[in-house]
Amino acid sequence: MIRLGVSLYPEQETSEEIERYLSLAQKYGFSMVFTSLFSVEGTEESIIRCFRGLCDAAHRHGMEVIGDCNARFFIQMGASPENLSVFRQIGIDILRLDLMFNDERDVKIVNNNQGLGVQLNASLVDSVKRILDLGGDPARITGSYNFYPLRNTGADSGSVCRANRFFHQNGMKTQIFISSGVKGSHGPWPVSDGLPTIEENRDMPVGLQIRHMAALGCDEVIIGNAFADEEEFREAAETLRQIYVYGEDRPFYFPGIRDQIPIGDIERVPLSIETADDISGIEKEILFDFTKHNASEYTHLIIRSRWGRFDYRPVPIPVRKCDKAYFEPGDVVIINGSIPRYKGEVHIVRKPVRNDGSQNYAGRIAADEMFLLDYLTYGVCFGFIPKK
Repeated sequence: MIRLGVSLYPEQETSEEIERYLSLAQKYGFSMVFTSLFSVEGTEESIIRCFRGLCDAAHRHGMEVIGDCNARFFIQMGASPENLSVFRQIGIDILRLDLMFNDERDVKIVNNNQGLGVQLNASLVDSVKRILDLGGDPARITGSYNFYPLRNTGADSGSVCRANRFFHQNGMKTQIFISSGVKGSHGPWPVSDGLPTIEENRDMPVGLQIRHMAALGCDEVIIGNAFADEEEFREAAETLRQIYVYGEDRPFYFPGIRDQIPIGDIERVPLSIETADDISGIEKEILFDFTKHNASEYTHLIIRSRWGRFDYRPVPIPVRKCDKAYFEPGDVVIINGSIPRYKGEVHIVRKPVRNDGSQNYAGRIAADEMFLLDYLTYGVCFGFIPKK
């Protein structure tokens, strides 16, 4: 399951604000705190004192602390790849290297004996490859993407998808940043215009950003700016409940088919749908209660969820007239009883398809979520949630 985290910058926040924020985050299931160690100026002692208070507060709330640093900060704090004790003094649990040394020192940090987890900049895949080649333990590495305070400078989804593939193929998790939409929320720098990794997420609601991260296969999601509000925390928690569902087995699933139908704990991409005015109760059940939708092998014309035809075989699905000559991209249709063998299948239209009367128009995917259809490749699970 995706782990959620928040960010805090104690040089800009009071201890009371930090305590309140962590209490709220914990209430909604957040379990990580990110902070930027090298954004604070001062002596070694003052920096330790500044971040120690944050770490102690986070640990009281059962959260792990990620401390972002670079080579200059190492030198400033008297640390070395062989001696990371100052980070334990600060109280962090996971050390994030924004920029690596690009030699054997990185391997020593990854394979440290201080019990520190290590995150490496996920944007620098070649540097991570070099660390693996030099003996870095992939089981101790998480790939962590940057955030981008300056508008129009963020990553694109394709680059993140390719990097995720590299990390996952090598047994590593990935962490990515999303953005609170609260006006005036801040990061470590004097810019307040969102703080996402992916540029197209900058102005999206938190829930949709998390669904995008699930579609991309990210393992950990951090809200990069502070302070998010309670409604965003509530939305984040609800989104995880929509993503992770349980698919029951059925006695009539026969061998071979049972291996293809999503059964048990399922991770899916939820899609908001505005339902048709005349949609029937059974069609609503197929959309919203049936948890075993997954994309069949070809998705160039339609995204086809086959398995409803097994569960709803004995249930009548009468023909409902629709005046559309063609169903358009984003339309969702359900095969009706005029084709008994396929009755109950759900199709999401990708390119215009002729209305031959066998499909009941069930609704339409929200316009601002159409991009999620690009991730519904063969075998990917998805579901529907009512558009608010």
